[in-house]
Amino acid sequence: MEVEILESMSRFIENLQRIFSLKRTKITLYIATVLWIAVITQILMNKVFFENFEIAEAFVKTNSEDLKCSLEIVAQHHSDFLSETEKKDILHHIADAIGLKLDSDIKIKREDQQTEYSYHKHAKKAETTLKIVSLQQEADSTIKVKHYVVVRLNIKESIKSIDKYRRLIEKALDEMDMSTRQVNVLYEGMIDGLMSRNDKEDMANLMIRELQGEVAFDYQHGDSYTVYAYTGLINEYIETVGCKINIQIAMTYDELSDKTRIYLATPIINQSW
Repeated sequence: MEVEILESMSRFIENLQRIFSLKRTKITLYIATVLWIAVITQILMNKVFFENFEIAEAFVKTNSEDLKCSLEIVAQHHSDFLSETEKKDILHHIADAIGLKLDSDIKIKREDQQTEYSYHKHAKKAETTLKIVSLQQEADSTIKVKHYVVVRLNIKESIKSIDKYRRLIEKALDEMDMSTRQVNVLYEGMIDGLMSRNDKEDMANLMIRELQGEVAFDYQHGDSYTVYAYTGLINEYIETVGCKINIQIAMTYDELSDKTRIYLATPIINQSW
C-alpha cells in the first residue's frame, strides 16, 4: 500500500514537474514573442515616423518668432540633350505638382558655357524659383552637357507645409526618373536679446533631442554658436572629419535688431547666415 502511495506521489510529482516545465516553456515563448512584436512594432513605427516626419516640429519647440523656412532641391537630369520644349515641360510638370500657376513666360538666359531656363514668383508669404541650368563641360576632347533642375521655396509663417511640398517635388522628380538629387531644408526664427552660451546649448540640445540625434561637434566664435549632429531619422547625410552629419544648428546675434537669429538645417546650412 505504501509502495502504491509512493508510486502515485512519484507520478504526481513527475506530472507536476512536466506541467511546470511546459508552463515555463510557454511563458518563455510568450515573452520572446512579445519582445519580438515590440521590436518589429518599433521598427515599423520608426519607418512611419520617418515617412511622416516633419523637422518643423522640432524647430517650433524653440518658441522663436518671425518663422520662415526654405527648401532647395537640386536634381541632375539623366539625359545629355534636352530641347527647349523638354526643358519647359519639366518646369511645368514641377509647377503642376505643387499647384503653382505659371502666369508669365519662362525666362531664358545664355552666358558662356551655361544656359538657364527659369521662372520666379513672389507672393505675400511664399517665394518660388524653378530653374533648369545646363552646363557645358569638356571631357576627353568632347563637350558634354549636364542639366540640373533647381527648385527653391521660401515660406513664411506656415513652415510646417514645407514637408508637404518637398514630398510633392520629389515625387514629380521620381516620375521624370531624376533620382540623383540633393535636398536642403533650412528653418529660421529669432528671439529677443543676446542669448548666453548656456542658453544656446540648451536650445540646441532641445532640438537635437526632438530629432533623436547625437551631437558630432560644436564651436563658438564671438556671438555665433554652431552645432553639427546626426540623426537616423533622416536618410540624407554628409561625412566630414570622420563624422556623419545631417543636422546643423546655428545661432547668431544681430546687434541692429537686438535679436538672436536661430537656424536649423538638414543636412547643413547652404547659404550665408
